[in-house]
Amino acid sequence: MRIMSSMHTAGTLATGLWLAGAMALAGPAQAQSVGIGTTKGGATAQVTAAIAKVVSAHAGLQMRPQPYANTSQYIPVVNSGKLEFAASNIFQLTFALNGTGMSEGRPNPNLRMVATLMPFRVAYFVSEKSGIGSFADLKGKRLPGFKQRALGTYLLLGTAANLNVSTVGWNFVQVPNFPRMWDGFKRGTLDAAIAAVGSKPTRDMKAAQGALRILPINDDRDSVARMRRHLPQSYVMTMKANPKLPGLSGDVNIMAFDYTLWAHKDVGEDIVYRVAKAMHERAGDLRAAAPLWRSFKAADMAKKVDIDYHPGAIRFYREKGMWRQ
Repeated sequence: MRIMSSMHTAGTLATGLWLAGAMALAGPAQAQSVGIGTTKGGATAQVTAAIAKVVSAHAGLQMRPQPYANTSQYIPVVNSGKLEFAASNIFQLTFALNGTGMSEGRPNPNLRMVATLMPFRVAYFVSEKSGIGSFADLKGKRLPGFKQRALGTYLLLGTAANLNVSTVGWNFVQVPNFPRMWDGFKRGTLDAAIAAVGSKPTRDMKAAQGALRILPINDDRDSVARMRRHLPQSYVMTMKANPKLPGLSGDVNIMAFDYTLWAHKDVGEDIVYRVAKAMHERAGDLRAAAPLWRSFKAADMAKKVDIDYHPGAIRFYREKGMWRQ
């Protein structure tokens, strides 16, 4: 019996040593892979590329961008649980959750906030030589027009509502997307264009048409409330004159809205925790990734918004003393 016991022990030990050796030869276990919904180009692609790089390097996860033609295509994919994360502006996320606006009749209730990223500051730009000084002055001019559920349409509606201006009867030239709008402005077939302050399109438009002017909006409570009917959770920022930024020859009030990172509600709490932690700890890497990341502040990741946060994000923000909701 002792001999059999010894033989059994030896066999077990040999098996254990063989398994350990095999595992060592196989190398370390691969990090879990997660996807992040994004667009094929533009600002969202830059945002998600930076997040994926930081998360893959510092969170013990492999985050892979999954590009789609536009945000409305990947929203339902995340909602179904087939994709873990995604990024968008906050009003498109709000529309998606509630089935309103750009997602009219198509609610996506399974989406949860992970982090507020950075403000996008958007305005209508015109050429200084045009003599156009206000949004109301655009009546009779050639303006970019978009499809009913397009982002450009909601930016138009929000701007007009803020200023309490009716655009009925205005001259809209239909364009399929923002790049075509910017091209039209540069060629002189459009008299105004929508763009983010400081973005490359504004520099390109300035190079083609000369000095630009930003058309201001109002910052009083009633004006902001009217704007938010079309662009939920948007706000107004006052930007100081800055000769380095096209259009900022003087102080001006402009529309702003936050970019956000979000996830399916059933993504593991530990996974979301690690994503938030890596982004917070490597904020410097994110800010260095692209110019649009320069306004990212780790302290604002847990900003109070009218959207539920994922439990994994909440756990991290509570640990850091950032949770105030």
